[in-house]
Amino acid sequence: MPEPNIVRIERRSGVSDNNHSKAPTRFLSLHQVLERTSISRSLVYQLIKDEERPFPPPVYIGRRSVWIESEVEAYMRRVVEAARHDI
Repeated sequence: MPEPNIVRIERRSGVSDNNHSKAPTRFLSLHQVLERTSISRSLVYQLIKDEERPFPPPVYIGRRSVWIESEVEAYMRRVVEAARHDI
C-alpha cells in the first residue's frame, strides 16, 4: 500500500497560531461577567487592579465596556488551578 502524500501548508507572513488562538470568541457585558464569575461588580474592579493575579480589564467600544470571553475564562481557569494546587 503506498504511503500518503504529505502536503505542507505555508503560512502567510505575519499570521501565527498565537494570534489566531487569542482571537476574541465573544464580548461579554458586565452583567454576563458577573453571572459567569459569581462575584460582585465592586470585586471585579478591585481584581482588575490586583498586581498578583489581575482580572482582565474591559475593552471599550464607544462608551460601553465589554470583556473578552476567552480572557475571562482563562482567568477563571487560573484561579481554579491555583486553588487546587494549594490544597
